[in-house]
Amino acid sequence: MENKREIEDIILNGTKDELAELRLWLFKESVRLENQESSLSDRYAKLEADEISFKNRVDAAERKLETATRRLDNDQALFEQRLKILNNGFDQLNDDKKKLQNEFIRLEREKAYQRENEYDAVDFLFRGVNSALALKKRYKDLMKIFHPDNISGDQGMVQLINQEYSELCRRYDVSMIN
Repeated sequence: MENKREIEDIILNGTKDELAELRLWLFKESVRLENQESSLSDRYAKLEADEISFKNRVDAAERKLETATRRLDNDQALFEQRLKILNNGFDQLNDDKKKLQNEFIRLEREKAYQRENEYDAVDFLFRGVNSALALKKRYKDLMKIFHPDNISGDQGMVQLINQEYSELCRRYDVSMIN
């Protein structure tokens, strides 16, 4: 059936066969339209279900993203806190290192000062010695006092006395006197 005018003409002036053929065509067309409508309803329902599913997936992805973002923010805050602690620790270590270096320098100066005092004391112990015999006598007396086996003995002082004695022996040429 091609157009509306033909259908109207068949309805008004058509024969029984033409009317039967028109009825059959209308029935087939009605069934086709119902099937098409049913198919469209199914497609529409499927699209609605897909839309709901898509919205649910988007909502789930957004919740997951929010959770991941919060976790990342918390991790970043924790990292920054730990970094701050480490930096403070390194700063404290550097301060302690500087203090130790200053203390080491102070102790070295103090040791040097003590050595100077010890050398001055050793010079003082041998003061007034003007001969090889006097040197030997003073050395023996000092060894009686400072020998490490004595109660008040001092091994470091004995070493200093021995060094000074060796130097003074060379000066007085003590090798000849034994």
